[in-house]
Amino acid sequence: MSQQINLVSPLLLKKRYAFGLREMGLVIGLMLVCALAWAGYLHYQAGVLEAQAEKKEAQQAEAQQVLDELTIASTRPVSALLTERIKATQAQVAQREALLASVGKTIKQTSTGFSPSLRALAHGSTEGVWLNGFTLSPGYVALKGAALNAGLLTTYIDRLGTRAPFSGMQFSGMNAVLAASKGESASQTTTLPDHLDFDLYSGSPDKATAQGGSHGQ
Repeated sequence: MSQQINLVSPLLLKKRYAFGLREMGLVIGLMLVCALAWAGYLHYQAGVLEAQAEKKEAQQAEAQQVLDELTIASTRPVSALLTERIKATQAQVAQREALLASVGKTIKQTSTGFSPSLRALAHGSTEGVWLNGFTLSPGYVALKGAALNAGLLTTYIDRLGTRAPFSGMQFSGMNAVLAASKGESASQTTTLPDHLDFDLYSGSPDKATAQGGSHGQ
């Protein structure tokens, strides 16, 4: 009878671990890749935030510049030339409103024969030309007013000639002078811009009768 005895101790056998050097290297490499990816993402986010901050700073600087310009503009004195132009425009508007109101009142008060002529004067206005007074009689017509220049006065005369009551009428006399040459007062020269004062005549005042209507300012 024989018996086999194993004299090799189990402690001396080579053990195989579940995580060897290769597996540990793979894990460390994966962690390094993840760390690099996270760092890249953080860098990208930092770049985006920095670009937004620069944009906000540029907008704030632009807004501050606009605010500074408005502040400087608000402290500037009012332009004297602009003030004079505003006063001149207001004076022209006031004269036209007064003339239109007077013409409308005169249309109601005068005879029926002169209503078309008064209506033609009221609706035949030209920008830059205004009437200060007029006389309408069967044989005599006189218009007194002002114009910013001679070209506007010519346009006004041509436009007035297209109106039925004045169609074919020719003005036999005209006087047009610069406002400054007439020795106007200082208050008027500062209120009104440079313009021409004109007088237009058609017919003879000797032919005027009591049937005529007149208005002046």
